[in-house]
Amino acid sequence: MPEESELSKEEKTKLICGLLKQAPPGEFNNVFEDLRILIDDDILMRLEAAQVCAHHTRNNFTSVRIKGGNALVTRYNYIGGNRFFDPQIKLSFRFDHLSGKADKFLLHHDTFRDDTELWRATLNVALESYVESHFQSGGCRVFKKNLTNSPFFVVCIEGHQSPPSESWNGHWKSEWTFAFTPPATEVKGNIHLQLHYFKGMNLHFTANEDIIDSITLINRTQFAHDFAKLIEAEEKKFQTGLVEGLQVLSDEIWRTLRRHLSITRTVINWDKLLTCQNRVVKASGSDLLKCLL
Repeated sequence: MPEESELSKEEKTKLICGLLKQAPPGEFNNVFEDLRILIDDDILMRLEAAQVCAHHTRNNFTSVRIKGGNALVTRYNYIGGNRFFDPQIKLSFRFDHLSGKADKFLLHHDTFRDDTELWRATLNVALESYVESHFQSGGCRVFKKNLTNSPFFVVCIEGHQSPPSESWNGHWKSEWTFAFTPPATEVKGNIHLQLHYFKGMNLHFTANEDIIDSITLINRTQFAHDFAKLIEAEEKKFQTGLVEGLQVLSDEIWRTLRRHLSITRTVINWDKLLTCQNRVVKASGSDLLKCLL
């Protein structure tokens, strides 16, 4: 038989990136370590994994502990050189995407506190209270951005169950954007849920929903309270819909996803099956079934 040829560098790169991109949130390092053993090329692994891991952490709004509190690593607060700025505590930090650790903190004294920054900070405080009461592990940040010199806000919320507990892993994130255009503005949101269950099976579940709503921008404190209530209502509606949808997936519906098999609720005697197979090579299905019973 011809010897199996070793994968080329390009093929290995494609394989590494493809599998790492499919890693569930919270399991990137597990996938990385398994691939590192299989590929047996640490230099290539770290070179290719670095960019994929950076995209993975930013895209999933990764929580990180800094100075006794939580911050988020997102694409919205990336300032270059693997550094991220947290507008709530006015610190920037370097983040190692592979280890998940932050260091080299810098305090930003020159942050300009205009009127829009006060609205951002007030909303952030209200949403922190919401996340604390609804998520066991998670965080949130409100970021102020500018588009053609017009300010708009991006709200990032994440909740997670990792490392895997009781053979399952989960990640919930929601993203909300709106322009700062008093007295009212349109809010666009997206809720994304990803679950991985691996006890006796390997089940990946993903759900996604877009939301469009509106909210008034008259009183800063009232706006923050109303916005938190809006997110709470939409996320509750999303969760309720998921629960009801999963309940519809009864045994009958699951059974249609695979070929129909008789259910006897008995254990197959494999030793007896092998013995019968030798004696009844040309037997019909009914004869073989009689042999097993």
